[in-house]
Amino acid sequence: MELHQLRYFVAVVDEGTFTAAAEAVRISQSGVSTQIQKLERELGLALIDRSARRVVPTPAGERLLPYARAAIAAVEDVTGVANDIRGLVVGSLRIGTVTGLTWPNLFEALANLHTAHPGVDIRLHEGTSEELLAQVRDGSVDVAVAAWTDRTPEGVESRIIVDDPLVALVARGHPWAARSSITPTELSGADLIALTRGTGARAALDGLLARADARVEPRWEVATPAFVEMLTLRGLGVGVVSSTTARDWNDVVALPIADERARSRLGIVWRQRPGHAARALLDLLHAG
Repeated sequence: MELHQLRYFVAVVDEGTFTAAAEAVRISQSGVSTQIQKLERELGLALIDRSARRVVPTPAGERLLPYARAAIAAVEDVTGVANDIRGLVVGSLRIGTVTGLTWPNLFEALANLHTAHPGVDIRLHEGTSEELLAQVRDGSVDVAVAAWTDRTPEGVESRIIVDDPLVALVARGHPWAARSSITPTELSGADLIALTRGTGARAALDGLLARADARVEPRWEVATPAFVEMLTLRGLGVGVVSSTTARDWNDVVALPIADERARSRLGIVWRQRPGHAARALLDLLHAG
């Protein structure tokens, strides 16, 4: 078994096709396919299901995947220590953020890291918090900025950067606009405008409604906070987001919700054994 075979196997799983994996590892598609076939023959297991349009690991491949990632990470640790001795930070860094993130510290840290260590291959993508947490756990993402509610995410390291109450948003002409707060029961009877599942604000809203014993679904479910603001502004319902998200929305009214547990937490999450490039980014984020 060769380390590059494990790298190619992980690349195919992460990229979803042999073509994309070949581009990621910078060899020919036939080379990737041949090396994975050799690995499968050596292990006596089929690792990749090639029958679908997007290739996926077989059950055996799924079980092997975290061990392949760990083996690659262990070798990268050796390389990382050598780079530290030489005063270098190189390698790859995969970062995920919740959609529409506007936290300046992350972008400043990325810029500083790129300037100080141009050898690091930095990649960034957006997703829901559920997706990002799963990706950090399985090793396909090194560092993420994600949201959660009252439970600290398991299987990852984390640090909270924002701990926010939910607020109810109404248009200025709405009957609630002059209110000082809204109860969960009142909120459950409104046409709710909410973010999609997998976001911290939506998880907090679902928890609030469950505690109020309200089996209702939002009328409007949208992917970005900007859509919540636009729908609320036009009087189409009551928006629910975190107070920080709505901080600069001057054309709608933000009302406190009478439930102290209705909070959305945004934080940094990272792998339990971060690589050297990830540690360099984390040092910048923690210092910011």
